[in-house]
Amino acid sequence: MQLKGAPMIRSILIVAILAVALVAAPKAFADGVTWTLTNLVFTNGATATGSFVYDAATNTVSDINIVTSADSSFGGATYTATAPGFPPYPFEMGFVDLPAQSNYIGTPGLEIEFFTTTAGPPFQNLTNAGGTVIADINEFICTDATCSTATEVRGTVDGGTVVGVVATPEPSSILLLGAGLLGLIFAANRGVPRGENQISRLFPPVVQLATRDGLKVLSLHQPC
Repeated sequence: MQLKGAPMIRSILIVAILAVALVAAPKAFADGVTWTLTNLVFTNGATATGSFVYDAATNTVSDINIVTSADSSFGGATYTATAPGFPPYPFEMGFVDLPAQSNYIGTPGLEIEFFTTTAGPPFQNLTNAGGTVIADINEFICTDATCSTATEVRGTVDGGTVVGVVATPEPSSILLLGAGLLGLIFAANRGVPRGENQISRLFPPVVQLATRDGLKVLSLHQPC
């Protein structure tokens, strides 16, 4: 036996789910910004290139791939992980060449700082809005097990930046979301008698699908 108010409750729940999904979808696709190093050149002419993903909402760094070239003072390195003794901040972060090492003494490390001007501080926080931010890099050798202390070997000259690009939803992801929502609507309308207006069951009594001269049109339906 079905309760008299069950269809209305079911309709309200479906509309609520649709609203939450539509609001949450853009946020789900915007978790983190890819920041690309641009024009970062060391004093001896070597360069730092690559990118990383930073999510300001959770203060986490991922997908690190930064490469420094060799010069007379240093052989260069590839950085793929955050330094365990150097937690990330929105304005400064440290990287190491290998993740999850028990002892980083003698291994290369890299510090990157973000500023409002080329003159240095005040610092500039990275945000999930992306954009172009002035950056400075220092490369060093770790001097303790967690790489919380280090000896600097070289730094970059002024003029470098990081450029953040906000990712857009992939078409396939949008299609999957749409298919899921359509599935919810279909499930809610199972068992509706033939000829009954299914749209009005989902959105009663605001919108109604009427038939005029064989054409289906949307019309407002006011409650009695």
